[in-house]
Amino acid sequence: MNARAIARAHWRTAGGAAVGAAAGAAYAYFIGCNTGTCPLTSSVWTAALFFGFAAAWLWSGSPAGAQAATGPTRPRASRAPVAPPRCAAPRGL
Repeated sequence: MNARAIARAHWRTAGGAAVGAAAGAAYAYFIGCNTGTCPLTSSVWTAALFFGFAAAWLWSGSPAGAQAATGPTRPRASRAPVAPPRCAAPRGL
């Protein structure tokens, strides 16, 4: 695979990593913890790394056209709604 094919296949993952890293760094810089007790937001680099990986994982998804390659899906069989069972009312009293 050449570089263009790899970039075309993984553009969502790379874009998610870039957006997540920028958002994590901005969060750590503007809102983050100043005392150093928060492990994720005490350092801009740590926050950028964590949020970059998280966004890359969320944005990776499936390759474009993966569902089209598997063919059409069969619709689920519809079931008629079932009435809940009736409870017998207590007799007496």
